[in-house]
Amino acid sequence: MITRSSVVLVLALALQPTLAAAFPVAQFVETVDTDFQRFRVSDAEGPNLTAAKNAAMGEALFFAAKSLTGSEDEKAAIEQRRATIARYTDLARAGRVLKTIFRGDSPVVDILIDVNVKELRRKLEQDGTIVKQAALAESVGAPQILVVPEGYDPSKKIDPAKQFLTDRIASFLTQRKFDMVDANALKNVNDIVNAVHAIDGVVADPIAEVASVVGADIYFTYTAGITANVQASASVKAYEATTGRLLATGTGQSRQYPAGTAEMSALTEAVSDAMPKVFEDVSGYWHEDAAKGRKYMFSVTGDFSQRDKQKALKKSLESLGDVKMSVKTANKMAGVIRSKKSADDVEDAIEDAIKDAGFSNPSLTMSSRALFIFKAQ
Repeated sequence: MITRSSVVLVLALALQPTLAAAFPVAQFVETVDTDFQRFRVSDAEGPNLTAAKNAAMGEALFFAAKSLTGSEDEKAAIEQRRATIARYTDLARAGRVLKTIFRGDSPVVDILIDVNVKELRRKLEQDGTIVKQAALAESVGAPQILVVPEGYDPSKKIDPAKQFLTDRIASFLTQRKFDMVDANALKNVNDIVNAVHAIDGVVADPIAEVASVVGADIYFTYTAGITANVQASASVKAYEATTGRLLATGTGQSRQYPAGTAEMSALTEAVSDAMPKVFEDVSGYWHEDAAKGRKYMFSVTGDFSQRDKQKALKKSLESLGDVKMSVKTANKMAGVIRSKKSADDVEDAIEDAIKDAGFSNPSLTMSSRALFIFKAQ
């Protein structure tokens, strides 16, 4: 017999919210070597300890996959393939179990998981989940990167310890198909100083000026130091060269090494730990921004006392793409052009624009793949 109280009980049970199964939580811990990264996975549950560890490996693989790209479209594709990626357990290895509790009879663990991110990237590129770096470089061009210590001065050689860390960051980036500009290749400091003076006022950051002079699209700076007994921390930042805009920042910390361990081991580990997040953000910027066209810095010195010449030059330059003027004076015009044209085409077009503005004899003072300096007569 159905009573009023039984009906109420059934309705109450039906109206109770259904609790969705929660995924474990993963976070990046450190870079182990050139192939593996370490993640901490919390709240991984299974009917037995092996199953709980497998759940943790699946979550670490999914988290690592998302960190391999900055593209929102590719991250969405990875989300859709979560279950498939979680089964790539041959690319992960379970490490130390940090904590174990039980929910009923089911163990729940916090555990360290190492993921072979190099092989994981290869798998995701093969199945089309993410674009191959080589293909991306071909479609929008690989960014040119300058890596220097914070406070870099082009007139001074980078000391060996900082050069070692610079090379470590460069190695991380070249493995991911970014092209590097070597600061030590800057032989003629006077030319650099003169070029930087020519673009004075376009960007406020002196390293951004140097980066543009040598043809870099993006530049990285870093600091690293020992914070305890053979333990180090590091900060890495990435900037857009043509504007000096901060694109990404990341911090890293080394393990605490035994007394007597070489400090460079800790410093290198701290710098390496900072790189994955910075790379993810820079990759996302390059996916989204470079597809709209590269940014080129230009400077033209000449007699611009007549406003008609200023207007004529800007109008001609606008045929290349979006133009943002930073300097407009009686003797100089400078700024940034965003264009889908090649560097060579942009250089030729700027020269033609100068002629269209009424100057008969423009001369190219300096040219890099990101900067063009002209004199107009």
